[in-house]
Amino acid sequence: MRKWMTPVMYTLIGLAIFFVAIQLFTNTSSFLTSIVMMIGIAALLYGAIYFFFLRNRGFGGGTGGNRNDMKKYKQAVKQSKQKYKQPSPPVKKTNAAKTPAKSSPFSKKKRKRTNTPQLRVIEGNKSKDKNRATF
Repeated sequence: MRKWMTPVMYTLIGLAIFFVAIQLFTNTSSFLTSIVMMIGIAALLYGAIYFFFLRNRGFGGGTGGNRNDMKKYKQAVKQSKQKYKQPSPPVKKTNAAKTPAKSSPFSKKKRKRTNTPQLRVIEGNKSKDKNRATF
């Protein structure tokens, strides 16, 4: 069945190209307007199909898990930015009459200690029969 299908397809494609070329040379303005109309209709159909069917799928092939993964990723990025946020540089005042800074032993702010990362120990399967300390 496949052997007779190939020449038929090549013949149809060749005829289509032949008739497109004839219409391009004989009736150029009508040909161009019909091409623009076909492109516009194809774009509208693609937009409608994308809007109603493909938009909510995500990129994971419609599994739905990709959207949840992306939501978790964005949440993790947000938390990371909050944790490692750089303090903004202090703004210098350019007044002619500067006020002297008060110095007292209690005026220094304590730096807030950042949380250490949560580390977890993963125990592996260690063989007990190899003891290299004793030969």
